[in-house]
Amino acid sequence: MPQVKEFIDKHGRNHYRQFFDALAAVPAAKVAAVIARLATGHTSGLKGLGGGLAEWRLDWGPGIRIYVHQDGEKLIVLLAGSDKGDQQKAIAMARALVTEYKTEKRVTGKRAAGAPKSKKVVPTI
Repeated sequence: MPQVKEFIDKHGRNHYRQFFDALAAVPAAKVAAVIARLATGHTSGLKGLGGGLAEWRLDWGPGIRIYVHQDGEKLIVLLAGSDKGDQQKAIAMARALVTEYKTEKRVTGKRAAGAPKSKKVVPTI
């Protein structure tokens, strides 16, 4: 089963956590359920957006989206989230975060099972 971790950018920001912490209780529970599914290897709800970025859509309420990067079969990196209203802005930011993640991984070297040792990724579950 893959590990699910949150990405912290070069400025120390965790965009996914900021998104999650701003959610009300019910949408937060729905997002947490998606993260639990990802952690058990259920990735069928992910839609590739190109460049290593994928999106999980929750067709509920304002149309919540979760943006991730799947690094092999062993690691899923949570990048950001949004609702339908700010989707394009969030996708652009998530694309930049994927690029930053890949650059850091390339600089620090490949890690066993695709999991970087960097402080830039923190466990979420």
